[in-house]
Amino acid sequence: MEPSFSAQSGTLFRDASGRYCASLDGYRFLSVFQPIFYKGGSLFGYEALLRVVDEGGEWQAPDRFLAGLPPERAQLADTLARLIHVRNFAQSRQESCLTLNLLAATVQEDHRGRTHLPLLKNLLQSVELDCGGVIFEVPARELEHHGQALLDGLRHAAEMGFGTAVDDFGAAEAPHGKVTELSPDIIKLHPSLLHEYMAGETQRLPALLEQGWQIGCRMLVEGVETAEQLEAMRALGVELYQGFYLGRPGELAVACQL
Repeated sequence: MEPSFSAQSGTLFRDASGRYCASLDGYRFLSVFQPIFYKGGSLFGYEALLRVVDEGGEWQAPDRFLAGLPPERAQLADTLARLIHVRNFAQSRQESCLTLNLLAATVQEDHRGRTHLPLLKNLLQSVELDCGGVIFEVPARELEHHGQALLDGLRHAAEMGFGTAVDDFGAAEAPHGKVTELSPDIIKLHPSLLHEYMAGETQRLPALLEQGWQIGCRMLVEGVETAEQLEAMRALGVELYQGFYLGRPGELAVACQL
């Protein structure tokens, strides 16, 4: 069943190709997906990414767009993005994992002790996707900023069967205490670590890899843009890879309409 939205809460619709889109306050939301690969080259899954277009047809930076919204509208935009991502991924009939970037409020309890997780689980069931194939991704700085509330929310998500991932691990401004405490399924290394390593700073990245492995996490390197970078990371034993050299974000083919 299609979700019901009022004019003030956004609109969900299909484009001419059958892909789901959404609109909110004059902005149009689109889904693209960037592939993630194993060390050996086989496909692990896709990260769903939001694209935002304003009324004049200009592309807007999604992070900046969401950050400029009041909290309630940002949460609604996040919900709409999640709806189109899940439905477009399900329509592609991909037999791989899907990673979703989430706002902290999606998994944290509200003042009534509720979260959005049951609704998301129902959405996945309605399009025949399993929770175990969906990974929630949050930036390391958000995990440290929101502290125990977000940590508890992600643990609850894991108990429901969802995967967890922490993005931007190793960024200079982000400490690692809560990341270690969470012990997510996947840790995504900040692209700056790869650039530093290739420029000759060969201590920090291996140390962070070892830190992740010690707590049982799969390690993913982002920002792979050359064959040289790929081979260097393979030599270090990194398991998962993402970057323009391997695959740019793009739309997934519609195999069926749901």
